[in-house]
Amino acid sequence: MGVIGLFVGGMTLSVVFSLRANNAAEMRLLEVAAAQTQTSVVRDWNDYQDVIDKLARDPQLIDLLRAGSDEDRQQWAASRQRLLPGVLGLALVSPEGDIYGNPETLRIGPTCQRDLRQPQTGALNRVRVHRDRPGFEHVDLLTDVRAVDGELLGKVFVSVRMGQLQRILEESTRAGDAIRLLDAAGQTMVSSGTVHEPVREVRLPVPAMGWTLVAQSPARYGGFSGWLQILAGILTLAGVLVLLIATVLRVRRPVMQEVAAAQDALACLTRDKTVPPIVTRYVEFAPVAADINRIALHLQAQRERLEHLSLTDPLTGLPNRRAFEVYFSQALGMADRQRAVALVMIDVDYFKGVNDRFGHGVGDQVLLALAQSLKALTRRADLAARLAGDEFTVLLTDLDSAGLNAWYQRLDDHFKAGLSAFGLDLQTGLSAGQTWLGGSAGDSMNGALIRADHALYQAKAQGRDQLVQDDTFAPGAPE
Repeated sequence: MGVIGLFVGGMTLSVVFSLRANNAAEMRLLEVAAAQTQTSVVRDWNDYQDVIDKLARDPQLIDLLRAGSDEDRQQWAASRQRLLPGVLGLALVSPEGDIYGNPETLRIGPTCQRDLRQPQTGALNRVRVHRDRPGFEHVDLLTDVRAVDGELLGKVFVSVRMGQLQRILEESTRAGDAIRLLDAAGQTMVSSGTVHEPVREVRLPVPAMGWTLVAQSPARYGGFSGWLQILAGILTLAGVLVLLIATVLRVRRPVMQEVAAAQDALACLTRDKTVPPIVTRYVEFAPVAADINRIALHLQAQRERLEHLSLTDPLTGLPNRRAFEVYFSQALGMADRQRAVALVMIDVDYFKGVNDRFGHGVGDQVLLALAQSLKALTRRADLAARLAGDEFTVLLTDLDSAGLNAWYQRLDDHFKAGLSAFGLDLQTGLSAGQTWLGGSAGDSMNGALIRADHALYQAKAQGRDQLVQDDTFAPGAPE
């Protein structure tokens, strides 16, 4: 009875703490969802603000406001309006708040016109919310257009449909939750989902616009998970009682089973096999079991590290020649199944000159720049490896000749963009030779490498910084 009492008390405390932890976890999830939604709203709004700020800095616009006619200004606003998604209206405004052109044509309502004539004080007054016309709910943005000397020439006015904000909230709302966006007066602008009382609630400010984001989720205490924990506790209690009864009925346990488990674990260690964790029921064996488990985990982690290092180039982090040899047989099998598999060999032009002129430190940075470009432009099904020195090779699947040329051009551009960060006149590029794997035609790794190397030699002979393709085993266009 004492054991039962202790177990019931422990189970009760476990359920209580678990429910509290579950409530805290749900609150954290709600906070994360609210923060992500807040970030999405601010990012979307900043995108619109950046666009109209760029429009306000357009030299053509400055000339237009200085010497253009109202008709020209209206045509400019109408042309930009068609290019911006989610925009209800766009217009050029005089420093006094008068719209250049026909407000109706530019879709600027009377309320917006009245607001434009009011003095603009502070950043928050540039963001106005209008809900007076159903179906045309929008938010206004206003940016000054100034000359080089700071003279105020006019303003760019943009009204953004609230549907943009509604879409963000709908995409961010979890099933069963609700999210609302309140304006500066506390009125709901857009919302997604509904939650009935009681609720958990998180409020986050959106300072740039003076709005507030409210995220809510139902406050479920207990529920299915709570009853499931209670049921699990009852079943566990029943299991413990059965175990106690069995222990009382059979007091003698074969101690040699524990010794045999330890011997088996030691034997696995000597043969470099995976050691199953030793679980002992005897206090006397606990230190030995813990030591064996710790040593086994350490050796297993060490073997995994060594295996990873044996397949990875230490400088670039790319697979090395050994990893390439392991993967090549798989690529040859794909080519045997009529899939287009290309082997591309890449070499850094004038790499020795870079080392001689700038030192091996810069040379290593050049190799790292190429490795980063390869990582960025190869797919999961492809393999980029460093064979030796500045010699790299790539296995690409399901690309035709045009696709290979496009891939090489992107790689060359990405590599040169990475080199520009050094601020040195490196004067280097990438020469590449490509060949197709023959698959059932009796192709081999050495043969493919020789063909690709020959194509690479042709690329260097033809002026470097280009890709030369070898047509041996050339397949048809991939599906």
